[in-house]
Amino acid sequence: MESWNERLDHALKLRRVRKLHALAVELGVDESAVSRWRRSPAISLANAVNLCRTLDISLDWLLTGRGHILAHRSDATLTERFALEVFTDLPEARAAEAIEALILLARAVGPCSGRA
Repeated sequence: MESWNERLDHALKLRRVRKLHALAVELGVDESAVSRWRRSPAISLANAVNLCRTLDISLDWLLTGRGHILAHRSDATLTERFALEVFTDLPEARAAEAIEALILLARAVGPCSGRA
């Protein structure tokens, strides 16, 4: 994802944010501010940090596109990181579904026991 708009939209879809008003209330800003952020990266650092905390996404990824969306999480599993890299070419909604399905599958299978 090259642009700020694409990354923010991806994060909102991944976190299933459908109502900007609810997000704005949670962030303590006006809904028009969230709408502006979706069009332009004109956002204060404090608001960007708060947005990333609320959405549980990487600030570096959102602002610059470097790394991946979960780079900030020390508990992000290899499966989660792999899934985010593999499914980046799918349409965003389908990628989010595929990532969730892969994570559920990995948790159901559990750690490898080393047996053939």
